[in-house]
Amino acid sequence: MTSVPRSADEAERLVDVADISSDEATEELLGAFMRLAGDLVGAPISGVSLVGKDEQSFLAIRGLNAAPVPRDSSFCAHAILEPDQVMVVPDLQADPRFSANPLVVGDSNLRFYAGAPLRGTRGHAVGTLCVLDREPRTLSPAVVERLQDLARGVSAALSLRHAVREMHRLARTDPLTGAGNRKAMEEALAAADPNGLGILMLDLDGFKPINDTYGHSGGDKALVEVARRLREAVRSKDMVIRLGGDEFMVLVLGVEQPEAGLGLATRLHASLADTFILNGSPVPLRVSIGFAAGPWHARDALALVERADAALYAAKRAGRGITRSASATPGGEAVGRGRLEEKLCEAFAPGGKVPFHLVFQPIIDLKTCEFVSAEALLRWRTDTGLSLQPADVLPVIEGMGYSGALDRWVLREACGLIASGHAPWTVSVNASASTFGMPGFDAQVAQILQEFGVAGERLMIEMVEGALAGDADAARANMLGLAQIGVRVVLDDFGGGHSTLARVREYPFTAIKIDRSLVTDCARDAQGTALMEAVAGMAEAFSIPAVAEGVEHAAQLQVLARLGVDRAQGFFLSRAVAWDALAEAGADAIERARGALGQHIDA
Repeated sequence: MTSVPRSADEAERLVDVADISSDEATEELLGAFMRLAGDLVGAPISGVSLVGKDEQSFLAIRGLNAAPVPRDSSFCAHAILEPDQVMVVPDLQADPRFSANPLVVGDSNLRFYAGAPLRGTRGHAVGTLCVLDREPRTLSPAVVERLQDLARGVSAALSLRHAVREMHRLARTDPLTGAGNRKAMEEALAAADPNGLGILMLDLDGFKPINDTYGHSGGDKALVEVARRLREAVRSKDMVIRLGGDEFMVLVLGVEQPEAGLGLATRLHASLADTFILNGSPVPLRVSIGFAAGPWHARDALALVERADAALYAAKRAGRGITRSASATPGGEAVGRGRLEEKLCEAFAPGGKVPFHLVFQPIIDLKTCEFVSAEALLRWRTDTGLSLQPADVLPVIEGMGYSGALDRWVLREACGLIASGHAPWTVSVNASASTFGMPGFDAQVAQILQEFGVAGERLMIEMVEGALAGDADAARANMLGLAQIGVRVVLDDFGGGHSTLARVREYPFTAIKIDRSLVTDCARDAQGTALMEAVAGMAEAFSIPAVAEGVEHAAQLQVLARLGVDRAQGFFLSRAVAWDALAEAGADAIERARGALGQHIDA
């Protein structure tokens, strides 16, 4: 058997191949396309292949052993040599290239192959969407064309997965130093167990003279060097974060004794002690460090940050290159959370008054520039006038087991407002993952609708994919039950890093909401636009409307409309307003949308 020729762009092609990583989410994502290809051709074997330097492997496969094969034994290695064509081999045994192939003459006994090349993020052929059979056969031109269409969808899905992973990485990375940024810090703190969590706050001593002497470029080099040395000094499971300017943080997991942080601080001081040469001159790198660890200094992650920051302030006042540990006096943050829990207990007790209210954000149809629906959003203003954000309150509610009670309150409040007037728009409410995955949620919604005399068509329920992670059968039953009473179900945060494409195919969603992180970048650069185009294209391929949230600029709205996104909401169109002000806000949103998209307003 002769070697398969390599294409002229082989080195660049392998870079595209390296961008593709296989994980459970990717396999689930590609499985939908693989099954469609097999069903289209009526072939028992279908797969998504990846052709590497020396072997071909399958990212997804059905009907055949998924073990890698040498590249010279791969049918797909031949197919990628013509990346714009589908390679169809009606009878492998009759083709001189494959008549002696082990997959043909061996136990696999393959006789038919069709492979549509897939393209990577840079446009090079990386593998195929292929179908195989143990009987010779032919394909009609229409089927070949459809197979190529599906391959384009797979290419878009692979590019989307890579772009989302890269976008998530970049969104959590400081662009100058490569350390984590504040977003990475917030997510890490939210996920960490405060017991055993150590926080080291670091401030670079004498950074202003470095900037003054060597300019901002010299200061940047010093910051990059500090971040590099800090990463080398900590363990792989710890995290180095640049908070901004010359301030850094190290998150330490698994602290067994409060003194352990002081030992790590000593290591960090030592890592910075070696001479750093900047423009031919030695530059001292010194930091002051504040340390706190749970549960000794606080029992809440955010409180630990405050205690470490206070210790850093004390270290700076004591002199440069100093480490200070927080005192063991309990902080006030846990007390604040306790008061919050007390108020929630009172609110959700029988006869209690829920301290929340709803505001509504208009959603505009980008094809007609009409106000078609509004999303209900939760707000809470305390007795002192402080507005608590849902991100601060909802995790507490979830932990206390009140999510179901809150969801029922939101539904009742929204339905009561709908019933109070004759507004033509529908209202979209969010349901927590735990509620939507609970058997009988559809019956609760039906009961509330009946109580207020509201038709199901006036209501939409937004759910996140996490609702399917628990009792997926209950979630599916709720979706089907809601559909029977006219209530539509929308998948929220589409494209935010989960395997949502497979979910769209497997569950009866009536719309998807594109994650705001994708909307933010859609008009910023070519990569952001391409990512949005991939998401919009896949939504169109599944014939499901797409709604973009978080639109803050006219340029974003213009890109969304051009790429075929159906609806949009966000601060550019309108902020969330009270129910009584919604009609006026919707009219203003229509005017802003028409102005941005160049449509004339009817007199």
